[in-house]
Amino acid sequence: MQLRSRLFALAVSFALSAGLCLAEQPGDFPSHEPVTAPNIGKLLRKATEGDTGAQFLLGRAYETGNGAPQDYSEAARWYLQAANRGRAEAQNNLGSLYVRGLGVPTDNQRASNWFSRAAVQQYPPAEFNLGLLYSRGLGVRKDGAEALRWYRKSAERGYAVAQNNLGIFYREGNGVPEDCKQALEWFRKAAKQGLAEAEFNLGALYEKGCGASPDYSEAAKWYTRAAQHGTPEAQNNLAYLYREGKGVPASDAEAIKWFQRAAEQDFAAAQANLGVMYLHGLGVQRDTAAAYMWLTLAGNAGKRVLSRLQVPVEKLKAARRRAESWQAEHRNSSGVARVENPAAFLP
Repeated sequence: MQLRSRLFALAVSFALSAGLCLAEQPGDFPSHEPVTAPNIGKLLRKATEGDTGAQFLLGRAYETGNGAPQDYSEAARWYLQAANRGRAEAQNNLGSLYVRGLGVPTDNQRASNWFSRAAVQQYPPAEFNLGLLYSRGLGVRKDGAEALRWYRKSAERGYAVAQNNLGIFYREGNGVPEDCKQALEWFRKAAKQGLAEAEFNLGALYEKGCGASPDYSEAAKWYTRAAQHGTPEAQNNLAYLYREGKGVPASDAEAIKWFQRAAEQDFAAAQANLGVMYLHGLGVQRDTAAAYMWLTLAGNAGKRVLSRLQVPVEKLKAARRRAESWQAEHRNSSGVARVENPAAFLP
């Protein structure tokens, strides 16, 4: 009896923007340009004279290592001087250092105090960060209503990560009536700013359907944007659409390409799908050894396929050895092991 292995479409799980947001560099030095050594001297003179913008930029240079040796203690020292003089960007970034325990002891209560001081100045990243603390109960009581309130304030000022999270609140009915159309609106606003999580969420909502039949063309469009930004969930789902010919012309070659990209990021669903493609020679030359390796890497999803295939023990052992070699090489090249939630970006 011939066994047929199914492809796994990733269960639609929306991607929450869960990382703390740092302030961009204001003033004379745009955020995409590192602070150079001559500018450091200029900033130091202005900072010593009490210029809060220069103090903030010095702190940012020390935090990021752009223009100065990376030194979180020095970053915290300069942020504190600007924060005490009311500079919202510095208050926000100092709060972020307290949450992460960089240059200062971890102290979520102090972080919440600094975020609050910046948030009452209507500074969107701090409003988002304060919402994040309330959603997790870090340094403040866990309070979904307060999280929603601060996310909304930040989102209404155009802050993309807050717009994305607000969309999730509406999609899941968390503190507000479930409303997929409101979710769609907020995801779209964030996605138009290029936020990969929102692009993925928008694609997932279109694939599932929002008060109507699924719109696979729109799903594919937004998955493509998120996939091009390196989001493995989107790469996996886009590959599945190409394999099924939903919203895009059916193409096993395109499916293989996107499954491969997601699998190389250690994304289990894509590894299982890539294994199935190799197993049946779909878009690639049939290679059972490669198939068994990818299915082994895929963990539980791959085990279900392997158990149905009744693979001989010797071949399973060989697949495990190949999988272990792949993991060792992957860790050496990327510096990280398995990415459990690649859609949540930390600073």
